[in-house]
Amino acid sequence: MAASIAYSTLSMPAEGYMVERDLGVVFGTAIGANWNLTFSVQKAMQQAAQSIEQTRIAAMNNMGQQAAGRGANIVLGTAFDMERVNGTAIVTCWGTACVVKAKGAAATPVTAMPVAPQ
Repeated sequence: MAASIAYSTLSMPAEGYMVERDLGVVFGTAIGANWNLTFSVQKAMQQAAQSIEQTRIAAMNNMGQQAAGRGANIVLGTAFDMERVNGTAIVTCWGTACVVKAKGAAATPVTAMPVAPQ
């Protein structure tokens, strides 16, 4: 994942933070390695899970790079979709790139924030 980007499935920032700027929807797509069913169900499931996880991370990296390029420090409302085409996992993720700051802070983006209230 992009180093300076936080991700949240929440549509609003954690308590104590506010959206300073909404930079629009960002997407990330990645195509995984081809995995085919084998005679071993357990092996097939392991291959599929590994491929999907690697592909999901690659898609998030792509989305994070797009968000960082717009100046965001978080992607809110992150969601995923996965399709399998001829044994290949295709993962797309999307969310809203935002600049979030602590409430009452100067208008400077924070570099790290909790993605959920603790």
